[in-house]
Amino acid sequence: MSIEKNEQEIISRAQDNPGSFAPIYDHYFPKIYNYIYQRVQNTQLTEDLVSETFYKALANINQFKWQGRSFASWLYTIARNQVIDQYRRKEPLILDESKNELMAPETSNPENKALDKVTQEEIFKTIKMLTPDQQDALLLRFQEDLKIREIAEVLGKNEGAVKALLFRGLKSLRKKLKEGGYNEAV
Repeated sequence: MSIEKNEQEIISRAQDNPGSFAPIYDHYFPKIYNYIYQRVQNTQLTEDLVSETFYKALANINQFKWQGRSFASWLYTIARNQVIDQYRRKEPLILDESKNELMAPETSNPENKALDKVTQEEIFKTIKMLTPDQQDALLLRFQEDLKIREIAEVLGKNEGAVKALLFRGLKSLRKKLKEGGYNEAV
């Protein structure tokens, strides 16, 4: 059963029977994992925060209502709050240099793969230099492919503020990449 076509039915079923949560977990796990990983850059911490995100989602699934809000934005809000709570605890983070396998573009030329990897790594390093709200907005829009409305729900801002965050974030990203000598990436 495809979750995109039947998401409301699947979630309704999970609200009645928590054992029916598996298709939701299977569908959203890679997306939530990828989003959190880009924020914390640590595999073990990402796994812990993803686990906590899905635990909270399952524990509170009966509180989710379809009133103008998508399930994805509700889940990303939980994930974002987990990351924020982690930073508030101020526990030391260890930079994990593991490859970003969920984001690797498909290309057959080894030279292009190497250039794409360097460019992608530099973009993610540069994104880390932006404000936390700009980081979230850019990652949710371009990595997770959420709509402006959904990003606004996740960030707790209006759509105009999200558009401004995206505009300013992209402008800053472009400027920082040019300063770093990565003109071909922009």
